[in-house]
Amino acid sequence: WAQVLKPNCLCWFRFARTRWKLRGEEMGACLALPSSQVTSPDVTFGPQQGAAYQARPAPTQSQDASAPPGLPMVNVQCPANMAPGAKLYIVTPEGFRLEAFIPPGISAGQSFGVQYDPAALAVASANMPGQPSAPPQASVLQNPQHGARTSGFGFLNQALGTAQQALTQANEVVAARTGRKAEEWVQEARTQAYAKTVNLRTQISSQMESALANADNSKVSALLDSAMAAKLLDGRNAPASIRRAADQVASRQLQEAIASEDPRRLKGALIAANRLNATHLPEFAAAAQTYQKVKKLPPGWDVSKMVLHRQGDKMVAKTDIEDPAVLAKFQRLLDITHRKVYTRDRMGDAVPERLQLLKVHVVTNDDLWANYMARREWVRRDLEADPAGFERYNVETTDTLEDSVADGGEAAESIAETLAAEFGEPLRKDVNETFLFHGTTKQAADSITTSDFRLNLAGTNAGTLYGRGVYFAENASKSDEYTRPDTHNLRYMLLCRTLLGRAYYLDQKDADPRACEEACLRGKFHSVLGDRKKARGTFREFIVFDEEQVYPNYILVYRRVDPQLDPARTLTVQVPLGAAPGTILQVTAPNGQTLQVVVPAGCAVGQTFSMQY
Repeated sequence: WAQVLKPNCLCWFRFARTRWKLRGEEMGACLALPSSQVTSPDVTFGPQQGAAYQARPAPTQSQDASAPPGLPMVNVQCPANMAPGAKLYIVTPEGFRLEAFIPPGISAGQSFGVQYDPAALAVASANMPGQPSAPPQASVLQNPQHGARTSGFGFLNQALGTAQQALTQANEVVAARTGRKAEEWVQEARTQAYAKTVNLRTQISSQMESALANADNSKVSALLDSAMAAKLLDGRNAPASIRRAADQVASRQLQEAIASEDPRRLKGALIAANRLNATHLPEFAAAAQTYQKVKKLPPGWDVSKMVLHRQGDKMVAKTDIEDPAVLAKFQRLLDITHRKVYTRDRMGDAVPERLQLLKVHVVTNDDLWANYMARREWVRRDLEADPAGFERYNVETTDTLEDSVADGGEAAESIAETLAAEFGEPLRKDVNETFLFHGTTKQAADSITTSDFRLNLAGTNAGTLYGRGVYFAENASKSDEYTRPDTHNLRYMLLCRTLLGRAYYLDQKDADPRACEEACLRGKFHSVLGDRKKARGTFREFIVFDEEQVYPNYILVYRRVDPQLDPARTLTVQVPLGAAPGTILQVTAPNGQTLQVVVPAGCAVGQTFSMQY
């Protein structure tokens, strides 16, 4: 088909494609490159002559014959002291003002050609509010490799029309050359593909019947591989012989794995049964129970669901909690650990009035749990052998503090005990096991609960005041500082089981991060407790240097409830030159306090935004 199209209208397809995908998101109304670099007939360029700034038409005989017809061209001479990538303003003979970038390889005195579309520029200019009527001003996206560019819905519609015209011409060429419409060729290809699928289905079914009758297990396995590759096991319409073979193979593998009580064989058999759509077999449920017993997983875990929702080789499920009473406990935990204290890590954001819980996902991950439980036993034995320096610390997420129950509501200790018991394993105070918060992003929350924390990324978001570890907080409002909203303005926080063990306690204003690492990695301590609440009046921070001392138990999805702005504590900031959204600025409040603030999304240079401090 392409060979039929090539001499007739392929150039139109290439024209539309080039103008559509120069940068993927915008259309190009003109292009600029040195003629020495032109390798595609999609664009053409004039000879090496012309004047700087005021461009003039290029001789028509220099145009490539395969270029889109009817588009004029101008030449631009590179002025002195200008290097490749520099921006020039040029004016076309029609009065259009464009921005052009000097292409690579062009030096002062040399020229390069620019081809442009006057009609597209006129439409684009007409569709841009606030632009002068004469001369039209094009909106140009900087692209040093492709020269001047303009965008606008007018040109987008024109390009779509060009593409439709090319498609129409292509269909006409196909019909003229073959006597059949393009739609007929497509329908014939679909019919042939369906016929081949039916034929393959029949062949595999017939061969499977023979293999089952002869008890040829190797043949049955080979045919099952072919059936899965052809997706004949998908859905409920699998051929009867293939369905019987799949159940037979899955049942045998599951029974052998159950008898072995080998967790690897059990896991492999469960995954294979899922691939064979044989999870309905009673052996599947029995194998799941055996795997749960061998791996010492909590009794409340649904291993079958973990198999069905596995991610790669990870047996993991992230299930929504729907019980309103349980969700209320999580909301209560957020409320009683919320302290309205501002720190510089908020980057100018006001402390929320409240964190409103929307969803909770409970995480069941067998690999992470096994590693965590093994580490917990190791810490227990270490403390049993050498209890010197061990101190039990009260934590706001798991212990009842006087000011947290002033309203008569449920205490944190009761909530933690209930959550731990329902999950299947109570917290152990003899190893300082506790629930702690960790603020993060949606993507990171999914990655952590699937593959664990990554210490090589420690500090990329929260800093490394106490060393390169994983940081946690007992106050939800502290962990909230490190969250980032998703496209729906939702935020994500993990509630993690954490082993503090023998904690290295620090209440100084300044800490030595290397000393903290040394105490835990080579010393006898298992974690660091940085008491910034005592030193600075802010929050206590908890740091571990072994990711196996943490199990990400729950994903909390919530929304900030912002307070009413206090005019006396509101600062208006103007975005300075060179600052883009996400840039960290240092500003001084009226009271002389030095603050750090992040330029919010959508704020351009010269615009202002307000912050609460």
